Order: sequence, then structure tokens, then C-alpha cells
Amino acid sequence: MANSPSNNDTSQKEMFKLLKIFGLTSLGLVLVLSLFNGHRANNSGEDPTFKIKDAGLLFFYNLRRIDYQVQRLTEAKIEIYTHSSFEKDSTQNTLLLDLILNKNKQTAFLYMKPQGVFLKSESLKLRNGKLPNQETLTLNIGTADRHIHLEASKKIIQWLQQEEGFVEVFSNNKWNNLFQNKNQKEAFNATFIDFLKITANK
Repeated sequence: MANSPSNNDTSQKEMFKLLKIFGLTSLGLVLVLSLFNGHRANNSGEDPTFKIKDAGLLFFYNLRRIDYQVQRLTEAKIEIYTHSSFEKDSTQNTLLLDLILNKNKQTAFLYMKPQGVFLKSESLKLRNGKLPNQETLTLNIGTADRHIHLEASKKIIQWLQQEEGFVEVFSNNKWNNLFQNKNQKEAFNATFIDFLKITANK
């Protein structure tokens, strides 16, 4: 026997109620997941360590860029920033830290660039000048691995931030102060901090 109109109405009401519950549940789930969007696992294959954050880049452009000299590689959409407090004399023996922005890939990274006689070396042997906890670091000149530059920069910053901390380089068969003046140390530190702000790293 065919269903009566009242039975059809009841079935339709129950179906409508189920769809409504399902829809509201789905919507609630989407909203909850969106709160944790920034904590999702990274499956894109890109390293978030070097990813530019819009707020950080805006801060850099508005407040910090004035302290840098910039070289632009227009076709590649790359900007290379060198802090103005670094020694401008290219014959000065020191280690520069460049901040490189790749606007095409929305990435930022650090690049340590030797200057003066250090350009002729295949590697630089560095150490912190604090005893008794002395550490050493060997930097291969010309390596393009951004992870190596970042980790080496972190180690140098750690040395510089110690009380009365300084960095030495082994040259001419003896250890010499790498940063000859306070401005160079401050420029290295400022560049590192600006990288952290641009990429929202801690």
C-alpha cells in the first residue's frame, strides 16, 4: 500500500532535519579547523624557515630598510641587502652578512660573504674568543646552501651575544679579531634579527 501523505511529510521533515544537522556540523568543523590553519603539517615541500611573512616584510620595508644598501637583480626579482654599518672598504678583512629576499618565491635567507684577503681562502676557521668554553666553526667559502649559512650565522650570533663576546679568525698562522670595530658586530647582529622578523622565526 502506498505511503499516506502524512507519512511522506514526516519522512521529508526527518530528512530535512538530518541534512540541517549534517550541514551545521560540517560548517562548525570547518571553522574549528581554520583556527588551527597555521599549525598544519607542511606537506608542500617548502621549508617554512625561509618563508616570508607579510607582516615581517612590511615592518622591514617601512622601518628597517633605510639602514641597508640594496642591490637589485630585477629579472630574478631578488634584492640583496647589506647593512650600511659594514666596512665599505672592500680590502678590509671581515665577514659580511647579506639579507637576500627572493620576491618571486616569497623567501628570505642569509648569506655570509668574506671580504679582503679572506676571499682567497677556501674556508675560514672561526672561534669564539671566550675561555674556557671555546668553540670552533669552519665556514666553506662560496657554499650556496642556505641552511649552512643560517646555522653558521646562529653560532656567530651566539658568540657575539655573550658578555664581552667576540669572534676570531685564523689567518697568517695566528688568531685575529674578525670584526675590527663595534659597528661591524652590530651590523651582523642587526641583519640576523631582521631576517628573523621577516620570516617570523624565533
